[in-house]
Amino acid sequence: MSEGLKAVFIAGGAGTRLWPLSREARPKQFHALAGESSLMRQTVERVLPVIPARDVWVVTGARHVGQTRAELPEVPAEQIIGEPFPLGTNLAVGLGALHVARQEPEAVIFVGWADSYFRDGEEFRRVLLESARAARETAGVIVGVRPTHPTTGLGYIRAGEALKGFEGAYRIDGFEEKPNAERARAFLDAGSYYWNPGMSAWVASRLLELIRVHKPAHHAALMKLEPHLGTPREQEAMEEAFAGLDREPIDTAVFEKAEGLATVVTDPGWSDVGTWATVYELGAGGEGANATRGEVVTLDTRGCLVHAAAGRPVFTLGVRDLVIIDAGDCLLVASRDQAERLKELHTLARESGHEELL
Repeated sequence: MSEGLKAVFIAGGAGTRLWPLSREARPKQFHALAGESSLMRQTVERVLPVIPARDVWVVTGARHVGQTRAELPEVPAEQIIGEPFPLGTNLAVGLGALHVARQEPEAVIFVGWADSYFRDGEEFRRVLLESARAARETAGVIVGVRPTHPTTGLGYIRAGEALKGFEGAYRIDGFEEKPNAERARAFLDAGSYYWNPGMSAWVASRLLELIRVHKPAHHAALMKLEPHLGTPREQEAMEEAFAGLDREPIDTAVFEKAEGLATVVTDPGWSDVGTWATVYELGAGGEGANATRGEVVTLDTRGCLVHAAAGRPVFTLGVRDLVIIDAGDCLLVASRDQAERLKELHTLARESGHEELL
């Protein structure tokens, strides 16, 4: 275990690109989409060898606090924080940092998402510890993931000179938001651009100071809330302090403005588990193989993701490259190469009067 090291996991969002399994009432972090346990359960178990459960905080929606406590019984109940409404990642991360700083201002916090997947837990823990070490010597650290292919769906970190005394660490020269296909290929060829998965490490008090400098309205709201932490008025005080504030992400509020940041580079087999196509890639044994969950029987079926609801077997015959998701009360059948368009279908479901399924 590493002394003075805490973890803050953000568990917001509805995961609409993984509908109809992921819904507002039970979003994707509560589902077993890659492995046998939920993404949230895997997230916390991944850090427990180096950060004990007593040093873990989770920021989630107020309606999901009960589910989160049930999923993570070892995490102290008071460290599962319910947002009164979606705050955006800058305020959500700031809220986690505020809680940690109240106990230990000079603690290093590792910030991550509760709905990501990492194939290599040991490499993940290595980069977590190296990032925490580097965070004490810099303004903060953003983890960089080595790109495996050119993608237009992620932001990139532009790495500069090596950071002496640290493994795979570099000064950050800048950030590039989701590039077009040509620029994404150039980034891959350059070898000095890394995917930005949004994981980071900070001394808690320094992160709050960066928010004060670069997003003073957010910092003022956090300071207004601080006296009420741990009191019966905490939830009400959150609603009052954060009412009317914008939901700016931490990337543009702090990352892109702060000076002296570093990146620690890794390749832990990371995935944001963002679409059904991604879930297929994580579960299939190669192109053309099927990825199934539940009671599924296939015949002459290739390249399909098939998810059966409990007690409802699914049989397939002579189909290729489909996503078939039985959520129990509705069924999704889609071409795998159209998975990125699921938000459109989600909107259509709402417009056609099926709000109860969302």
